[in-house]
Amino acid sequence: MTDRRGDDATPTSGAREDSEPGWRRLVAVATLRPFCWYLLGLSADSMAIWMQRLAVGWLVWELTGSTAWLGIIVFLKFAPTIVLGMIGGVMADRFERRTIIAVAEAVSALQAAIAAGLYVVGLLDVPVLVGLTFCVGVANALAQASGNLIVSELVPPARVASAIALNSVVFNVATVIGPAIAGAIMFVFGIAACLAAIAACFALHLVVVLLIRPLVPARRSVGAGEPVLRAITTALGYAFRHPGIGPLLALHVSFTMCVRPLLDMLPAFAGGELGEGVETVSLLTSLVGVGAIGSGVALAWRRPGPGLCTIVLAGMAAMGLAMLGFAFAPSTLAASPLALVIGIGMTIRSAATQTLLQIGAAEDLRGRVLSLYGLGIHGGTAIGGVIMGLLAEAIGLRLAIATMTLGAMAVLAWVTPRRRHMRTSLEAAE
Repeated sequence: MTDRRGDDATPTSGAREDSEPGWRRLVAVATLRPFCWYLLGLSADSMAIWMQRLAVGWLVWELTGSTAWLGIIVFLKFAPTIVLGMIGGVMADRFERRTIIAVAEAVSALQAAIAAGLYVVGLLDVPVLVGLTFCVGVANALAQASGNLIVSELVPPARVASAIALNSVVFNVATVIGPAIAGAIMFVFGIAACLAAIAACFALHLVVVLLIRPLVPARRSVGAGEPVLRAITTALGYAFRHPGIGPLLALHVSFTMCVRPLLDMLPAFAGGELGEGVETVSLLTSLVGVGAIGSGVALAWRRPGPGLCTIVLAGMAAMGLAMLGFAFAPSTLAASPLALVIGIGMTIRSAATQTLLQIGAAEDLRGRVLSLYGLGIHGGTAIGGVIMGLLAEAIGLRLAIATMTLGAMAVLAWVTPRRRHMRTSLEAAE
């Protein structure tokens, strides 16, 4: 399939001529009214996600003491994307993205509120958590692509790359604040209060999504009448044949499979390997967030132009080495600086990869290509969570982390010789 992008279809067309100072680009994006309101809602949503990750992870660990159950919960939250993620991409190409996001957010708020109520009356156990987690996973699977693409409707095309990076900054600020707040609420008021606060944050995001109005109308797919299955296979063929998108997605999936489950396994790592409590889980998660915030600001500050593929490859290499060191860290003190580096690599993996996919994909396929990015996050996390959990039961958590990281580094070694073709096909529009 030939590249069907027009000059006006590129999200960052004209960005090469943008010579604004980095701070001015950040201010210009952050003060756009639709995007400013969106960031407010995203802040609440991101806080809820990270608070929920800590609260549910610690609850499952207390109920079962099993890394396998932690992995299963991760799997059930993200596995629906494997089946439904591409359908969500078709929906993002054809329907209003705000509506899709709002429905998913309502499901998340309701799930957290139900969990809080059931915990108060003593009926919240692992099977109930499994069911609630699966429902949220289905809703998130259908909304993932819309959530990634809504940014392009809220800022001018030349600002999309900076807006994506700011998204990452907001999400990772919540990585620092969310676990700390969740830990404090759980310590003072208990898990039920924490779950109620999570529901309130999701509800706030729902209200904001319903109120914002797009600045740049989205173009719908020219193949709106195409059967869903054919629309999916068209996008898959396009992505896998593309000299840049295919290798980039392979790298994205491989590192997601090891780094995202690592965050969900932090309760087991802190409690089982380091002999520490929930405060150490909060500390390590927050340090990952600090590193991610720093790299997100750097990406948003960065002047548009060639070099983003090189940043991705270097970031993945650094994150892989840090994860190998983290796996065998003997103490919280040793693990802490490595957590910072892991956070830096996580933002590069997410924000830089998403930017390259948005500027490199044909516009009428962009929703489906971004659904593959979401499939990499959710599907990779789901499969990686189960694999890491089962490996940890068999050979220990430290060796499980190291083994999966070495697998990701092997994919990096395969992708690196293709970097010239990646730069040519993905960075031309930046």
